[in-house]
Amino acid sequence: MGMTLPGSSSNPADSKVKQLECLAAGEAIKTLLKEDIRPSDILTRQAFENAMILVNITGGSTNAVLHLIAIADSVGIKLTIDDFQAVSDRTPYLADLKPSGKYVFNDLYQVGGTPSLIKFLIKEGLIDGTGITVTGKTLAENVKDVPDFPEDQKIIRPLSNPIKNTGHIQILRGSLAP
Repeated sequence: MGMTLPGSSSNPADSKVKQLECLAAGEAIKTLLKEDIRPSDILTRQAFENAMILVNITGGSTNAVLHLIAIADSVGIKLTIDDFQAVSDRTPYLADLKPSGKYVFNDLYQVGGTPSLIKFLIKEGLIDGTGITVTGKTLAENVKDVPDFPEDQKIIRPLSNPIKNTGHIQILRGSLAP
């Protein structure tokens, strides 16, 4: 959604990279203050669309539904379970990650991590890279120089061979799930 530094979600907690990231967070705060960039500038409808897409592509937690709806509400954006269903219906499930897949998140880090995934998704037209982030740059600018995934990586499937053609999040309806 642009509220964390690039790569921070996939950098291993015990790595030198994580230590450097913590120092960079202080610099990011200075940039935000200098440029007068506020959370409401970053947390746009498109940022939430990107987040919902990423959750579906990676097989992310169903808790994201509740949390993203609550965060959206805090910045005055109406996000509903119907939005999640609509995104899931048009988003392929591409990441062979646990708990339902073969690989762990550290394996994704080894082939480029979240930055390479974001770059791939922008390049494939699955997410919008124009939104501003905590770096003061757009999502696309943040990842333009990161390497592409290696050709032989097997964690993120190509669009031509998804694990599933639609996302894994499905909103249940009926007498037991109104």
